[in-house]
Amino acid sequence: MVAQITINPLLTSNAAGTFNTQSDGYVQGTALDQPAVRNSLAGGYLSTTALLPMWGGVGITELVPETGVLLPNKSLGGKVDRASVIGSAGVSGSLTGFSVFDQNHAAINSPQSPVPLAAPGMQVNFYRLGSGARIAVACNPALISLEGNIITDLVSWDFVEQMLVPYEAAYPGEVITAASWASTDGGQITYTTANAHTVGVGSNINISGFTPDGYNGNFVTLAGTTGSTIVVAKAVDPGADTVQGQLDAGGGAVPCRILDVQAENNMVVSYDPDTGFATWNRDGACAVILI
Repeated sequence: MVAQITINPLLTSNAAGTFNTQSDGYVQGTALDQPAVRNSLAGGYLSTTALLPMWGGVGITELVPETGVLLPNKSLGGKVDRASVIGSAGVSGSLTGFSVFDQNHAAINSPQSPVPLAAPGMQVNFYRLGSGARIAVACNPALISLEGNIITDLVSWDFVEQMLVPYEAAYPGEVITAASWASTDGGQITYTTANAHTVGVGSNINISGFTPDGYNGNFVTLAGTTGSTIVVAKAVDPGADTVQGQLDAGGGAVPCRILDVQAENNMVVSYDPDTGFATWNRDGACAVILI
């Protein structure tokens, strides 16, 4: 008998288990379809002094555009940079909206970095606060506790990790005058601020500006955090600090409504500052916020 390859073109089949795959999730930095709001999509250019590229789902601050030989044309819209505080009118770095991937066909991706990115000077699309847009943003999985609560529950924005987090009262930045590591309880860093800070135990904070880098990062404060003292967990000794840093300002209520929280099965951005690549974490947590 002559060898044959048997084919049945009418047979319908599927890979085992594919119909059991859960695909109901959100993509960070995309707006939910809403015909009444779609024309509120705005565009600008990423500040030429931005330290990181821009992707969707980032809290942004919109600035009045500048002109100059080496600056983008004003016709591209306003200047956009990453926000640093919730703030209010007239406060530098205040949150004014959220970037989105929507209709940004100029962003760059590659097999190694599949998340579309905009470099300084490139186009950034965004929705302003008050636009009525519904946007999926990365969130702390702990926000799943908001299920069943009123949509006006307070939440905060982590400007370092670029995600929605449990509410933390606004606190100002403080200069740090000393830092030391001890092996206590698995390893802890104790920071001393120049002035009494206002963060409490269990607060989500960011420390920056230190050398070595091991003193920098996003931490949750531990018992002993009071007055001018901040205590955080750190398993590995960073070594002696040669350049002292600061406690970055944070906290404050994001002016938004929480429409949904999904703790897993969402696509959220994971950026590696060492390689410059941005990849998708396909099992992250997302919240849908109305701004």
